[in-house]
Amino acid sequence: MEYGEAVSEFEEFFSNKYYDTVNEVVRDGEDSIVVDFQEMDAFNFELSEFLRESPESAISAAEEGLLGVDLVTDEEIRVRFENMPEEDFVFLRNLRSKHIGNFIPIEGMIKRASQVKPEVISAEFQCTNCGEIVEKEQDSTKLKSPYKCEACGSRKFEVHNKIMTDTQMVQIEENPESREGSEQPSALSVRLEGDLVDPDFQKKIVPGNVVHITGVLREKPLKKDSKKFDIYMEANSVEPTQQEFEQLELSDKEEEEIEEMAKDPEIFKKISSSIAPSIYGHDEIKEAIALQLFGGVKKTRDDGVKSRGDLHILLIGEPGTGKSQLLKFTGELAPKGRYVVGKSSTGAGLTASVVKEESTGEFSLEAGAVVLAHKGMAAIDEIDKMAAEDRSSLHEAMEQQQISVSKANIQATLNAETSILAAGNPKLGRFDPYEPIPQQINIGDTLLSRFDFIFPVKDQPDKEKDTKLSSQVLQNHLDPEETEAEISQKQLRKYIAYAQRMRPQLTQEAADKIQDFYISMRSRGYDEEGNSVPITARQLEALVRIAEASARTELSDKVTEKDAERAIRILKYSLEQVGVDPETGEFDADIIESGVSSSERNRLQSVKHIINEMAEDGEVEIEEVLDRAEEEDFERDQAEEVIERLKRDGELYEPKQGFIQKI
Repeated sequence: MEYGEAVSEFEEFFSNKYYDTVNEVVRDGEDSIVVDFQEMDAFNFELSEFLRESPESAISAAEEGLLGVDLVTDEEIRVRFENMPEEDFVFLRNLRSKHIGNFIPIEGMIKRASQVKPEVISAEFQCTNCGEIVEKEQDSTKLKSPYKCEACGSRKFEVHNKIMTDTQMVQIEENPESREGSEQPSALSVRLEGDLVDPDFQKKIVPGNVVHITGVLREKPLKKDSKKFDIYMEANSVEPTQQEFEQLELSDKEEEEIEEMAKDPEIFKKISSSIAPSIYGHDEIKEAIALQLFGGVKKTRDDGVKSRGDLHILLIGEPGTGKSQLLKFTGELAPKGRYVVGKSSTGAGLTASVVKEESTGEFSLEAGAVVLAHKGMAAIDEIDKMAAEDRSSLHEAMEQQQISVSKANIQATLNAETSILAAGNPKLGRFDPYEPIPQQINIGDTLLSRFDFIFPVKDQPDKEKDTKLSSQVLQNHLDPEETEAEISQKQLRKYIAYAQRMRPQLTQEAADKIQDFYISMRSRGYDEEGNSVPITARQLEALVRIAEASARTELSDKVTEKDAERAIRILKYSLEQVGVDPETGEFDADIIESGVSSSERNRLQSVKHIINEMAEDGEVEIEEVLDRAEEEDFERDQAEEVIERLKRDGELYEPKQGFIQKI
């Protein structure tokens, strides 16, 4: 197709097919008009071919054709093309020299983005000899002056004027699902300019977002005078396909549908049953995950203290109970969801690392999984298999919701408003019914206490349950396409995005309900000794977050008594599973907070007191200590267990067989 013919065709296309869109762009004073590639292809397929093979000429013809529309007077309006056919997309790993100069679409995740910087695209130079002004376009990394003055032949110039544009470089990485086998993820640098770096559009250019980019593939030499080249893309349009819930744009019709759904009295039940519908059972866990997706309200008080709104859930289960499937499903449903596995994750990979830029030699920050999932969800599987020092990097992310980095002269604080859904196994693979569950979890007590919900997932034989479970598993294999989800993933994602606009306020009735529960639970510790601590203020904060999330599920702007009751029911279920002292059968938050129940701590202190008295002057026989403990109503094996623990903790040692001495 000839250039002049393309200009005429584009003018006709904009005048006939896109007149209303052009009118909106001119009326709103926008800098660019977005053209649906497939609509243009249906209008005239020759225009599509012209754009694929000669993108610079085609885009120039489109912008010239746009000026032919009677509405347009601004010569600076750009034409951007999106929605290219799926078969046109090129995997990053498949980009080759034949693609250079072609107009192609790619898909990938934004790995990192540079700061927006001005760049000279054209400069006017003045001849120092005769004053002649010469304009020269700039397409290299260095400012280049004209070779010589046409008027006097002089080669000395000084810059008279510069025409600049704002530019940004982003690093795009292949999506995990598009990779095969053990491949390294391929990456590509993409150059953005003009309205693609406007402050409003920049909200979409966030590390972690998945985007479709259309543009022209370019080459640049790796080094000066090198015959090897690197490739990058000049972006024409950027379209986010996976982003934060807040950034999802909903039409008026979609909003009406969502509000209609919220009127259903069974909406919460339908939402929770739509979480991993192919997995049988785990109703309370699915309810908790549903609430986690909606989240509570983040608050910043006048004194600067922040309260997080995100909920954190830990699933500790025996093998084969479907934990990983729940994590996978939730990671895919949540925006910017990241699924990582403990054994293959480091602290830097989870939080942030400092990398050296090859091209500039400068150090820059590269976000890890928890930061990339900002305002989304990080699903961490096999959290108990992680190295302790790597796991400790999550402390700040879970409570303060930020990551502080101080490395290689970089001091930075990154936002990490991320919900964490973690899973692991008990220390011995299966649960010991005679030992508190937190002691069977190979995670530090301080990290454990940051989870709002801890659910043990047990695998106990039960004929009725096993029959239903086996029927569902086999049905999934017989008919893999069939799903019984009440609400589709796509619809649920939109519903959550709309619900997160709500900022429900706690009503007095709900506050009273939560307070009554808190005080009634605490009153169990008001015994004579006052040793047992049933729940702490941390669970009180969690109840408020859970109740706010419950209100959001029904698109309510108030946290009602019903929401408080739901929060209490699910938290109580979690506490009953984890925070019960096997000896007394009572709730005891100490088990969750420190891994040691109050009854065990009392026993520890009593046996230590006996040893202090008997071993004051040196060594004492273990049998004598055990006899004395029995006289004071302690079971012999429990006292023996305490002695072993004190030896492990380094408070006692055995100078000779059968004797102990204080260190």
